[in-house]
Amino acid sequence: MFPTVRQKLYDYVAARPGGVSSAELLNLLFTPGAGSGLRPNRRLEFDTRFLHTAIGTDPHFAYDAASDLWYATIHSALQWAIADTEFVVLDLETTGFKPGPAAITEMAAVRITHGRLTDEFHALVNPGRRVPPAVIRLTGITDHMLRDQPRIDAVFPDFQTFIGSAPLVAHHADFDLAFLNYDAQRLMSGPLLNPVLCTRRLAKRLLPSLRSRTLDALASACGVSGPDRHRALGDARITAEVFLIFLEQLSARGITTLGQLLDFQHIARDGRRFEYQLPRLALARIPDGPGVYRMLNREGRLLYIGKAKNLKRRVRSYFTNSAGHSDKVLDLVRHVHDVSYEQTGSELEAALREASLIRTLKPPYNTRSKHLPRVAFLKLSVTNPFPRLSLATKPASNRALYIGPFRSRALAEQAQGLLARLFGLRTCQGNLTPDPDFSPCVSGQIGACSAPCNVRVSRAAYQEQVETFQRFLEGNDTGVRDSLLAKRDALAARLRFESAARLQKDLELLDHILNMHRRFNWIITRAHAFLLLPSHQPGAAQAYLVLNGRLIHGSRVHSEDDIATFARLTRERFSQDRDLPLRPEEIDASVILAAWLRDPDRWQGAVFAIDSPTALDDRLDEIRLALGDLQRIDPDV
Repeated sequence: MFPTVRQKLYDYVAARPGGVSSAELLNLLFTPGAGSGLRPNRRLEFDTRFLHTAIGTDPHFAYDAASDLWYATIHSALQWAIADTEFVVLDLETTGFKPGPAAITEMAAVRITHGRLTDEFHALVNPGRRVPPAVIRLTGITDHMLRDQPRIDAVFPDFQTFIGSAPLVAHHADFDLAFLNYDAQRLMSGPLLNPVLCTRRLAKRLLPSLRSRTLDALASACGVSGPDRHRALGDARITAEVFLIFLEQLSARGITTLGQLLDFQHIARDGRRFEYQLPRLALARIPDGPGVYRMLNREGRLLYIGKAKNLKRRVRSYFTNSAGHSDKVLDLVRHVHDVSYEQTGSELEAALREASLIRTLKPPYNTRSKHLPRVAFLKLSVTNPFPRLSLATKPASNRALYIGPFRSRALAEQAQGLLARLFGLRTCQGNLTPDPDFSPCVSGQIGACSAPCNVRVSRAAYQEQVETFQRFLEGNDTGVRDSLLAKRDALAARLRFESAARLQKDLELLDHILNMHRRFNWIITRAHAFLLLPSHQPGAAQAYLVLNGRLIHGSRVHSEDDIATFARLTRERFSQDRDLPLRPEEIDASVILAAWLRDPDRWQGAVFAIDSPTALDDRLDEIRLALGDLQRIDPDV
């Protein structure tokens, strides 16, 4: 019971830097009025003696008799100058990665006093279980070496005496402290109370350009070498040398006290302390595989919705102190108290599910359209008297011709410039009121646009340019490409190779636009497709029906009867909404499908193009075979 009381008192005092009176601590431990039948003054005397017996000699507590206040010594230690602080650098070797199933085989610690390595502690420990072959190969520690060594119960008191209340330093400190606190909890009913510093965390701030932050990588970057790598004492010495170099760099940054040093390793990119309220158990329960996650605040209100190819890896990435986190992400992380998730069978299902949830629930930390794939489109406003070729981030709910999706905005801008120049199309904003006295823009002045604003071309002639462009996209007019090809060959024949090379790049981009439009126009403008994808539910597949660029229906399918539902919807809806633009609520799914379909390597299932109302009925045998293949996939593998 005694160690449990000590831990309870320490947690209470450590949370109150201003000090806590004896009476307050006694009220924490004993119910007022309850007790042994002693008279009040005798009871107070007994309780006070008990309090001093419990924590009076513990170095983690300090008592000021004049004010009758108890303090956690960590609060006074925070003001110590780093140069005057004694650190203990430690390292452990173990039989595995998880305390309990695995155990300590070797313990070592090195004391740093006034910037120098002084005393050392070292002990081999009998773990009470066999050392795995992989660990033997790494450390050289064998069962024979440990057979006659003491158990951790005998070694731990000497180790605790050596470290005292000094700040502890370790590389990947969470690992070492997990093992030490596992045994401390068992032997002392409470964890170690020492401040902890991690050289790996410090390296993230001090050496941000270093890609690997293993101990070997840090030692190499700092010019530290030492024998007995992967043995506890050798690694502790190397870590201590690296830590001393870090202290020199920190001093140059004006960090001179232990409190500043402890804060520095936890400071995020925005200058505030990186901390979160989400329990580690909540992170541990998140599975691998694709899905959708929701982040909730203390009251259970929804803050954010996201999708992931791997749920565990994606969600955990938020709760690491990464220099890549934006201010908004850091603020989100500090408010998250719980994470829920739902698994899906594919990335596409996760993306569509995320878009649907965001549109319906409108979480405050989700930015509009940020969840959509980063693609770009070219848009020709065909209903305008003088159609304009412009950039768009997604197909909108208006009558227009869309070309894309391009993988980036930069590539879309290159395509816009080339097509506008070749076909004389305008890219300027707004509607035109042609006027011969109007001064055209730079594109019009250099001939990259036919300048309808200046009446250099009539409305009918400009419309012919637009129609030529449309025929080119449909593959029915190769005149422009043939002309480019002839110019390239002519330039090459006159040995003007640089000019010919520029035309060759134009030809390659033109061919890319044509191929992309041929492959994806059906999903952007008149998409008719039936998709069968893996499902997280065993024995099922996830199906989607896309008609006229719209996601008509999505559900799990198990049998031919389920497929019949999609066949019926195809017959009923094939021609419906054919001439209507996408509605706002349909745009997200259209963009997601377009981005997914542009990369066949990611399809993960089967895609059936639909060219008639009875297409699914006609291809039932193929669909049945694809369903059978997907049903045999184990979703947990």
